[in-house]
Amino acid sequence: MSVQQKKMLVFLSVIVFLGIMISSFVSKEKPASSSQEEKQAPSSESVQEEKEVMIEGKENPYDQTQRNTKEDLQSTKEIATEFVRAFASFNGKNPSEHIEKAKPYMSEKMYQNYKNQKERGTLTYDKVVPETLQTTEVSNNDPDVIQWNVVMQGKVYDVKGKAQPEEDWYLVTLEKHDDGYKVVGVRVNLPN
Repeated sequence: MSVQQKKMLVFLSVIVFLGIMISSFVSKEKPASSSQEEKQAPSSESVQEEKEVMIEGKENPYDQTQRNTKEDLQSTKEIATEFVRAFASFNGKNPSEHIEKAKPYMSEKMYQNYKNQKERGTLTYDKVVPETLQTTEVSNNDPDVIQWNVVMQGKVYDVKGKAQPEEDWYLVTLEKHDDGYKVVGVRVNLPN
């Protein structure tokens, strides 16, 4: 092969490569824009359906106030708040103390689970003292449980006793048992 033929082959290879790249780019662009249209259409339809459900007076599956009594909601709200007050108060010198304080509010299964998983302090996290608690409603589509979001604001102490402000969000899940509502789950600082 001559040098001129080699140059021509390289040039054609580059042209073919660019053609493939451009065509794959163009083909990816079309589905992406059409999928965005598809995504937008159902969301606007679901918003419309949700409005229609509210207008017709039907039950909203995410509104736990529509399927629970005011007494149950008030009771579970108080239990969730007191649970977080006890559960959040961590002491590194006695790492199971907060679990024992929270025991009256927890189901037996949850208590046993936490009892077996002892928490330890760190250099920056030796003691937590809750100061204020605010409880807010959450969207919940599980008819078997009631959930509350409890925001705990307090202080975190390191091993030297230096305090820093702390805010933690607790998603508390309660379930009805023979002896009343008990906490069956808690998740702290969930990402959005």
